[in-house]
Amino acid sequence: MFKSLRSRLLVSYTVVIAAVLVILTVTLLLVSALSAADRGVATLRELAAVSLGTRRELNRLYDAGITDPDTLLQAITETATAQNTRILLLRPNTLQVVFDTGDQWAGRTLNNMESLGSAISTNNSVLAARLRGPDEQVWVVYAQLLPDRHLGNLVMAFIQPEPTAARFFRDTFLRPLCSAGIIAFLLAILLAILITRSVARPLQRLAGAAESIASGDYDQQIPPAGPDEVRRVSASFNEMATRVKAGQQAQRDFVANVSHDLKTPLTSVRGWSQALLEGMINTPEELRQAAGIIHGEAERMTRMVNQLLDLARIESGQLQLNQEPVDLHQLLAQVHRNLMLPAQQKGVQFTLDLQPVPLILGDPDRLMQVFTNLADNALGHTPAAGRIHITLAPHGDRAINITVQDTGPGIPPDELSRIFERFYQVEKSRARTSERRGSGLGLAITRELVEAHGGRIEARSELGKGSAFLVRLPIGPPEGSTIT
Repeated sequence: MFKSLRSRLLVSYTVVIAAVLVILTVTLLLVSALSAADRGVATLRELAAVSLGTRRELNRLYDAGITDPDTLLQAITETATAQNTRILLLRPNTLQVVFDTGDQWAGRTLNNMESLGSAISTNNSVLAARLRGPDEQVWVVYAQLLPDRHLGNLVMAFIQPEPTAARFFRDTFLRPLCSAGIIAFLLAILLAILITRSVARPLQRLAGAAESIASGDYDQQIPPAGPDEVRRVSASFNEMATRVKAGQQAQRDFVANVSHDLKTPLTSVRGWSQALLEGMINTPEELRQAAGIIHGEAERMTRMVNQLLDLARIESGQLQLNQEPVDLHQLLAQVHRNLMLPAQQKGVQFTLDLQPVPLILGDPDRLMQVFTNLADNALGHTPAAGRIHITLAPHGDRAINITVQDTGPGIPPDELSRIFERFYQVEKSRARTSERRGSGLGLAITRELVEAHGGRIEARSELGKGSAFLVRLPIGPPEGSTIT
């Protein structure tokens, strides 16, 4: 029933308004109850003013020669109606009602008014009192003895219902409260409509764009509109859509690259194995060549599978760091020894500059993977007679910098920001100078491993001069790492 945003806002506003009105009503009732005495005094003052005006009117009629009782009673009735007051004429001794402008008590005796009669007959004074009438209604009474010349020796009593808290609230506050409630409800409807228009429309566009993305259309951008919160959601959605689109494109490129990279070694393995099976290779030299090619292609596929497994562990959050104190001098020296022979065979100079640094806490195997990948990547992109240089130096008191620099062709500025993306490969015309092609996973895995150690990695490059990869690792243990 209340599934839409508009209905929920309307209900919430209505509940708040109702709660405020209830609290206000209770407060006003308490105020009304506390001011009962003040209201009684005000009623007596009002009755006294009516009494004075009535006696003046009777005196004016008498002075004008009008003494007919019916005319005088008619004047009293008109005064009572005009002043919203009930007027009684009583016999002083018996308290019998002779005349009642309300036409209800005529002929009745008000036994509980004896004090009124004696007080008036004794000293001709004015009496203010409370009266419980035959109808059990409590009245405020203002009574005074009439002059004999008017209607005889009678008591004229002016009465009004005692202003109770409920009556005072009804007469004073009920109508304004009802009016305020209706106006507030209408304003709540208007406010709900305005807010839902400003919020619901951007959300509807957002929902439509999300459905389009779910159906495969990734070219979706939502113009910022509505409140700040909705604008932030729209901005986040746009960023998400851009990343999803880039991720989908990268995955398509990756599938194409992996398909090509797997197809090439598999074709080679199948061809050479078929030649072996068919007896086309007979000499020992040809056998060694065939075995070497099959072995090399198998290693290539093994590296690709291992990278895919590493990426799967990283994306699933299952990467664990087996941490221990690591000597970066020894680790980088080992990387240098492992790649020195391939560098010499290619005619590339491979040098180190290792400054004294403290031990760090990390996973030696994963750090070896990081720097081997960076050095191997540099070797793959550096032509003959080029140079690879690794430096190790402290960065302040809490970090260590490791830089792997080469003299390769460099990376275009428009591609430099994407080289750490999964599945991304630099334009083929600037790809590896060796025959080995990467899968586009190495640098992405390298960045994840560096960040898992609490560090960061960045790349700088200049076309025609080479590239440099800077890894900064903290000396202390990485925050949030899993130590096993």
